[in-house]
Amino acid sequence: PVQRGKLPCGDYTALLPDEQGGFLSLEDEVVIERKANLDEIAGNFTVDRRRFEAEFLRAKAAGVKVFLLVENASWRKIYSHDYRSKMAPKALAASLLAWQVRYGITLLFCQPEHSGRIIYSTLYYWAKERLEGGAA
Repeated sequence: PVQRGKLPCGDYTALLPDEQGGFLSLEDEVVIERKANLDEIAGNFTVDRRRFEAEFLRAKAAGVKVFLLVENASWRKIYSHDYRSKMAPKALAASLLAWQVRYGITLLFCQPEHSGRIIYSTLYYWAKERLEGGAA
């Protein structure tokens, strides 16, 4: 099922059936933050940095695992400055790598046509591990 609503952090999470016939959101465990391209994430690291960082601080403090999915992105595009932002490739790469360490995020690059499958599969396997008693 799909349920639209605002999450405390991230853009997507998973729903699990609960004992009352409803659904339990995993927003307090796992979220996916999706960015359309390198220019959007560069903007988050520059113009919107305080707001963006506050979201990751909230997630870390709450113990929420964040997967950062950036569409139309690759390390080759970053290092060759194949994006419009004036943010230097070295600074963009450093920010992405530092945030993986600082906030415990997992960085995923993909093409837009694969986003839905990656979002679904990431959340599916998280929920599967949780239901099977794994260490999700």
